[in-house]
Amino acid sequence: MAPKKVEISHKTIIFIVVFLFSLWFLYFVRDIVLLFLVSFSLMLALSPAVNKLENKFHFPRFLAILVNYFFIIGLVVLAISLLAGPLFKQTGLLINQLLVLTEKMGFAEWAKGLLDNPFSQIGIVSGNIFKFTQGVFSNAVKIFSVFVINFYLILERKHLSKHLRHFLNEKNALVAEKIINRLEYEFGGWLWGELTLMIIIGVLTYLGLLILGIKYALPLAFLAGILEIFPNIGPSLAAIPGLIVGLSVSPLMGLGALAVYLVVQQLENSLITPKVMQRATGIHPIITFLALLIGFRLAGVAGAIFSLPMVLVIKVLFTDLFIPRLNL
Repeated sequence: MAPKKVEISHKTIIFIVVFLFSLWFLYFVRDIVLLFLVSFSLMLALSPAVNKLENKFHFPRFLAILVNYFFIIGLVVLAISLLAGPLFKQTGLLINQLLVLTEKMGFAEWAKGLLDNPFSQIGIVSGNIFKFTQGVFSNAVKIFSVFVINFYLILERKHLSKHLRHFLNEKNALVAEKIINRLEYEFGGWLWGELTLMIIIGVLTYLGLLILGIKYALPLAFLAGILEIFPNIGPSLAAIPGLIVGLSVSPLMGLGALAVYLVVQQLENSLITPKVMQRATGIHPIITFLALLIGFRLAGVAGAIFSLPMVLVIKVLFTDLFIPRLNL
């Protein structure tokens, strides 16, 4: 039996070549693609606020964007000026305290290795000053680029329908606009809900630990707020260092610290989360954890921060675009 002859058309070969070249090109410009994705995510988050200022208070659109920028930058500067000093100081003391406790629990050599001869690192640090300065400048350029791209994306957001119709037919343009509107609603709800939840949990934890008189309440509360990014798992992880610090004082203080975390977690589950996150679409904790790991592996801290928005984008595309076309 003669073997079958498989013929590949010129169109197929051209398609494969173009596809492989596109993958290579995307990898080559991956940093620029990441900047655009970050800018697009910020557009989804900020567009509702910009639209409100423009429509309700009759701000010019460019001015509404700048007001949002100044508001966010002002909040960041205020938070840093009020919290950075005490937070860094207490965090250093907390780390030293935890190292002392590890020595008492039988990890003396491990703790000694961390603290042994710190001055031997001075040469390494001084050798990396240039790299550090270069990194700071590079990150500053990236942040500025994100704001510039984001500014023009938000500025042109109101003309989205017209722009889509330049590239797509009427039907596909309507589908694309619907997906972007859905992303804007869900991502905005998730982002602002998550930030609000982190602040509330951090403040409640701080007040509870402060009332008990537990040391290092600020870094412990900051950790509790940050770990809210992990649903269910985060609050349990945040309680561990607080419990250790409390037990280092007395068993009663340890029980008090545990009670603070349990009360905050119960308030979160029964009252705070249902109210704050009512607009947000939930992401499974395992997906959250994997997305953060993959994002950090691909693009460091920035990749981890914006990995969850990308998961939301993929989820909306899958539910609104692919499933309907597959008739599932």
